[in-house]
Amino acid sequence: MAKTKKDFSAILDKAKEMQVKTPLQKVVPVAPKNNVDTDHHKLSLRMYIKEFQDLTRFVNHMIVDERNLTYKMSDAISRGIHLMAEKDSVDRGKEKVKLSAGRKDQATEAEIKGTTVIIPIEDMELLNDIIYHKMITEGNTKYSRLDLMADLMKEIREENPSVFN
Repeated sequence: MAKTKKDFSAILDKAKEMQVKTPLQKVVPVAPKNNVDTDHHKLSLRMYIKEFQDLTRFVNHMIVDERNLTYKMSDAISRGIHLMAEKDSVDRGKEKVKLSAGRKDQATEAEIKGTTVIIPIEDMELLNDIIYHKMITEGNTKYSRLDLMADLMKEIREENPSVFN
């Protein structure tokens, strides 16, 4: 069978005469993926298991015993930051200093727990001032995240001794 050419010009002319309505497209802005606004800071923490257990014990105390159902780990960290700043009478507005990496005692093999909290920018700035105070004013150039959390939990334990007995 030989192929024959068919004339589709009549169909194409008819298609050209038809009006096609194109739907209107609207651009809708997409909300950012993270729910954190710009007045909060995401803070990564590392601590020994003992400090983590005490931190969760304190948060549970605040929720169950104090009936503060909205209390979070972030609130406990912020409370500890303020306690540390009050105790050491930290100067405000200092430049940012990077914490030392590593353990309090290099010889120990104690298990470390990492967690992330979201704290207000004001508390993050206060935390930076505390770190500056510890490293520059006190001269502890080996001050690490683990040291920070140990000091923070020490202040919380001292303020709430009945929770940790």
